[in-house]
Amino acid sequence: MITTVARNSPALPCLIRFNEAIDQALAESINSYTAAVQASRNVFLGILGHDLRTPLSAILLGADVLLRMDNLGARPTKIASRIYSSVKRASQIVGDLLDFTRSQVGLGIPVKTVEIDIGPVCERIVDESRTVYPGTEIHLNSVGRAVGYFDGDRLEQVFSNLINNAVQHGDGRDPITVTLDVSADTLSFSVHNSGQPIPEEVLPFIFNPMGRYSPQASTDNGPYSSLGLGLFIADQIVGAHGGRIEVSSESQSGTNFFVLLPLSTHRESDTAVDRRQGPSVPGTL
Repeated sequence: MITTVARNSPALPCLIRFNEAIDQALAESINSYTAAVQASRNVFLGILGHDLRTPLSAILLGADVLLRMDNLGARPTKIASRIYSSVKRASQIVGDLLDFTRSQVGLGIPVKTVEIDIGPVCERIVDESRTVYPGTEIHLNSVGRAVGYFDGDRLEQVFSNLINNAVQHGDGRDPITVTLDVSADTLSFSVHNSGQPIPEEVLPFIFNPMGRYSPQASTDNGPYSSLGLGLFIADQIVGAHGGRIEVSSESQSGTNFFVLLPLSTHRESDTAVDRRQGPSVPGTL
């Protein structure tokens, strides 16, 4: 039976307050449940990433030992090289999972900056990417010497993630162009790839964790496709250095990711920027 209440009935205010109380209780329950699910997910990812590091390290060490043997035949050497490359990629994915969990439950990704020439670091990452993606042509235009106050290990992640992203979402025909330059007090690192542009409505959310703007990449790249955390991790690390990432993407000129970092913002320090309120919105150049 449905009971109707007249507008001038004295019971109407009570009924309105009752409905408002139900709505508020429902909203609080949903927020509480969402927070519990997110906390459980973060704990699961943290445990998973931590427990996977040991067996992956053992496999990586074994493959490295095999590659150093002088009497290893051509075919075993090729197999060992593939194992090494694949496990290293898997280790990078595990590292991204741990960094993502750290950024969600802690104070952000820690960064320790020291004076370092980042040029050789960039060259090494490009060489590693060429090994992992032998079918992709990767060009490097480097200023050579680029001295500043950086966390070299963390910037390796930035370089690697952006190059991997370009390979996965590029058209596979044109080369990937990586540029490292220094001007005034700023280090600039850019990665360019051809292919389908990023939709304009997606650009403001491209650094969101677990997000993809090109789902077909998982099919095209198979085991080398990422979980969508690479850009999020890169944005967190660059932000912790006091820098920013900017993106431009057009059908004619292709897609460019620009990393801009100050050369001397942090000196011999440990920093961890809490950016859990939301990733930065990139500007379009």
